[in-house]
Amino acid sequence: MQVLVVGAGVAGLSTAISLSARGHRVTVVDRAEGAIGASIIVGHGAVYALEALGVLDQVLEVAKQIKADEPSWWTLVHNATGERMPVPAPRLPTTGLPSMVFLYRPLLSDILVAAARRHGAEVHFNHTFTSLEQSEDGVTAELTTGEGGTFDLVVGADGINSSVRERFFPEVGGPHYIGTMSLRSMIWDAPSHWLSGLHFVPGEPGSVTTLLPGGLFYLAVGARMDRRRIEPDEARALVRAALAKYEGSAMFAEVGERIDDTVQPIVAPFEWIWVPQPWHRGRVVLVGDAVHATTPNIGAAGGMAIEDGVVLAEELERAGDLEAGLRAYEGRRLERTKLVVDASVEVMNLQRRVPREPMQEAAVRGAAIEKLAEPY
Repeated sequence: MQVLVVGAGVAGLSTAISLSARGHRVTVVDRAEGAIGASIIVGHGAVYALEALGVLDQVLEVAKQIKADEPSWWTLVHNATGERMPVPAPRLPTTGLPSMVFLYRPLLSDILVAAARRHGAEVHFNHTFTSLEQSEDGVTAELTTGEGGTFDLVVGADGINSSVRERFFPEVGGPHYIGTMSLRSMIWDAPSHWLSGLHFVPGEPGSVTTLLPGGLFYLAVGARMDRRRIEPDEARALVRAALAKYEGSAMFAEVGERIDDTVQPIVAPFEWIWVPQPWHRGRVVLVGDAVHATTPNIGAAGGMAIEDGVVLAEELERAGDLEAGLRAYEGRRLERTKLVVDASVEVMNLQRRVPREPMQEAAVRGAAIEKLAEPY
């Protein structure tokens, strides 16, 4: 098949690798200049998807990993002063692969782009489609690369605000904002004593931190506010204000001092969307955040996107018929992706309670993670 993938995030690149490795001719376009992002978590069954893509060894060379026989990362829960809080750990199977990996998203993008090109896929950043017209025999596309043609399949992997979804699924509408803006920052040359984990402040969204290889420190905080554009100076002020609420925490005092003009927070609304199945219209199919985007409260959105690309290729190969393969892909992905969206939104809503009850959040998160440890 001749396949057009719109979007070169983890969903689009995983799809491109999986399809091109099976002999399909794949073209990927993405309107961005390249990968944008901070840290990404890939955990549970999605680690096997990285292995299926043939990139796991490269990922582990640059990633922080939690081995299957090590204590769960989700038990690294701290109160406002940095004291560890007891929460139950998800019951996970012991396997030969890590239970979770954390890495800088641009590094993962570089690995996936190289793998896609190695299998023969064309990957074009700074480009997108100008028109997509579907007929019974294919989808005719015009691209800003100056090229075009008729494709047997178009994969919409262009994120939560998907242009492909808007074009072919206009009844779906846009994502749901839940009242909190996310501010994610990367700090270089961080000291080794900074803690990784979840951090709670009564009445606040809390924060997530991860110390990555090479002294790279990931910090994510939330701010409850209207959904609007936030300029860099205001974003840094919001991050410092969030950290100041951890009174008595020496680590967050140190982190706050490092939030200067060299730090460029990535600002995005906490939003989610769930597209009812079917996820395809004729020869156009949606994957990843285009169809099941969610808040990051159980750390599984990236993993679901990677799994989508692998499963889509597997089912198309197994079926030998486009329509049957697309239906089989949707059947395999329905329960698992719906679980992630529902559990993530439930945890986010629990975080809005005063006082917060970390044990309840841990119970919802743990039950979902246990299911996600099962094969995809």
